[in-house]
Amino acid sequence: MKLKLKFPVILSLVVALVGGTSSAAFAETENTVSAESNVSRAFIVEDGVKKELNTEQYDLLIKENEEKQQLLEAQKSIMTNRINIGDLKSRSNDDDLITPFALIDRSRYVQAGFVPTVYRQNLARRISVPVYNSGTQTATRTISFAASQSFTSNVSLSASHTKKAFTAGVSVGASWSNSYSNTDSIAQPIPPKKYSWMQYTPNMSNSFGTMYEELWNFDGKTNVKITDETYFLDVYIAKKGNAGLPDGLYVIMETDTVPN
Repeated sequence: MKLKLKFPVILSLVVALVGGTSSAAFAETENTVSAESNVSRAFIVEDGVKKELNTEQYDLLIKENEEKQQLLEAQKSIMTNRINIGDLKSRSNDDDLITPFALIDRSRYVQAGFVPTVYRQNLARRISVPVYNSGTQTATRTISFAASQSFTSNVSLSASHTKKAFTAGVSVGASWSNSYSNTDSIAQPIPPKKYSWMQYTPNMSNSFGTMYEELWNFDGKTNVKITDETYFLDVYIAKKGNAGLPDGLYVIMETDTVPN
């Protein structure tokens, strides 16, 4: 039996994986979530290293990651509530420190937490064309992939002053905005009358905290604060894995029908 999928399949284009190892890693376990999609093999690519997981390792990774995400969401909820009631409002009102006749950016990001590794199960997605074995015996087929991952944020970071403030406050510095992409393929034994494809779950770093947007200008008479916003910022940062690919969990899936 195959291990049943523990997280949803979402269409999108991301990830490539190199190499071919044993296809029997998930022959002993069955955990029902989907009636059709079964996990055939699972790999992690992390810190430049690719490793195939056995059943116990896969289950443990999923369990520990779910617990980590629950704790993270609880912390973030508390922090968001504090911001909403004004506990973390900016205390900066020093208009006498503003240079006359100049636009001054005093925005800043105060990082409350940084988590190096979080598997984004809500971003799990199919990353290859399904390959079908129409024969009556198991046959090895090549599955090709294309991979791409960049940062995600709960609030737009398009403004130059917010980018600058976040870069100064986040643990990884300017690398938070990096994206990673590449293409590759893997040889996979596919049972008769089955479809097989690759699914990817990003492994990302997470920085969360308070963004204080503060811009001043001179209106001809006095210095005026033209932007004064305080809000919770939650940014997930892509990580470079193996051969330019993003870090993550790569799962070869099998099904009887064409996946969505």
